Amino acid sequence: MTRNNAPGLGCLALFLLPFAGSGVVTTAIAVRHASAGNWKEALFYGLFGLTFGGVGIGGIAAAIAGARKLKEQSALEARYPAEPWLWRQDWASGHIMDSGRTTVVIVWIFTVFWNLVSLPAGYLGLRAALQEGEHAALIGLLFPVVGTGLLAWAIRATVRYRKYGSSHLQLSTIPGVVGRTLAGSVNVPGSLLPPEGYLASLSCIRRVTTGSGKSRSTQEDILWQEERRVQGAPSRSAAGMFTNVPVAFRLPSDTTATDGSNPRDCVVWRLQLTGEVPGVDYDSTFEVPVFRTAASEQPLTAEEERLTRDPLADLPYQQPPGSRIVVTTNRRGTEILFPAARNPGVAVGSTLFLLVWVAAIGLQLYLGAPVLFPVVFGLFGVLILVGVMDLWMGVSRVTVDAGAVTVATGYLWPGQERAFRASELADVTTAIGMRSGRTPYYDVLLLKPNGKKVRAGRGLRDKREAEWLAGIIRSAAIS
Repeated sequence: MTRNNAPGLGCLALFLLPFAGSGVVTTAIAVRHASAGNWKEALFYGLFGLTFGGVGIGGIAAAIAGARKLKEQSALEARYPAEPWLWRQDWASGHIMDSGRTTVVIVWIFTVFWNLVSLPAGYLGLRAALQEGEHAALIGLLFPVVGTGLLAWAIRATVRYRKYGSSHLQLSTIPGVVGRTLAGSVNVPGSLLPPEGYLASLSCIRRVTTGSGKSRSTQEDILWQEERRVQGAPSRSAAGMFTNVPVAFRLPSDTTATDGSNPRDCVVWRLQLTGEVPGVDYDSTFEVPVFRTAASEQPLTAEEERLTRDPLADLPYQQPPGSRIVVTTNRRGTEILFPAARNPGVAVGSTLFLLVWVAAIGLQLYLGAPVLFPVVFGLFGVLILVGVMDLWMGVSRVTVDAGAVTVATGYLWPGQERAFRASELADVTTAIGMRSGRTPYYDVLLLKPNGKKVRAGRGLRDKREAEWLAGIIRSAAIS
């Protein structure tokens, strides 16, 4: 569907004009103070000039470039109304560059703007605290502290980009078809062969944006994800050495296709390729086209079956080396124990976040901030605390025998048991539960005929392990 956002871009440019004008005026004042030798005032006005001028002039330039791009986009949408994967040049050609360079640019822009805004705020807060005794104004120093973290993030992204450069994905399926496959190969610059191979993951993500202005926020939920360990092979072209990494995934028929018709509620597909090497790890991400077409109703070809077949499917399943899930057999049947602290990395990260949150509440109380702030922060802190306790102490035990499943959950030790007869269960399946960044963790669910779900186990990082445990329960209880 063709979208005409030119009026909105025009309004945005008009809105930014006062910022650009303020930036020019304050910069001129800073230059005047500098010529008079008043460097303190020159620095003060210079920061404001950079902030307002950067936001205003940079935003107007972006609006002009956006209007030009929208015109080109509208022409493509009108030419290929039923083939949305042809609306993007890289998708149409099947030659997709990774997001490394774009990420570095965006991170630096965000970091610079954040620090341009936060440094004056921190300066004003510090001056108010020292000269006027307004200790609550020291809260403004939190923004430059966040800016320091953003700067470290930007530097790390830059180091990764300089080390690995830009990788590109050459698709052999244009587009990826729901119910069929997405396949291609990633060309990694240089000869890069991680000892454990590469981890390729394909994710279907729903991205929802709410609010506007300062209250604008974007949340991403992983609807589906598949991972596969793949190997690369050194190769050479006229441009030099590179590593060719083949990737292929079978796409379920009930998954959601790419949908960008509503920018505030859209579905995107991402292919991520990572490799653990000394120093900064390799990490590339590609946005790929996945759509439902007439071919979605056709069976897979023999070549598609071969490409997407899991090489581990014919081997006896073995739990991941770091798994803490314990499966035993006793007089009651098969017992599956989900012990406490089974995801220590996530638990440690969440604990550190909780400590920072508590420190922020303490700082608000110490500085005499309005009571509403520590109260609101405290309520959210209680929710964070519950989540941290569950990560460190949450335990679940599932016992399965012929015709029944018993589930017991608790902290440190399983609590009261709940028994379910086979007739009360329609299936045993898995679903994405909690998320840590871009990493999903899976739950094992008991499905009742009325659609209700009972969580038997949670927090499984490995999808195949979760499906294996669900298979054990299904075959022992209701098969």
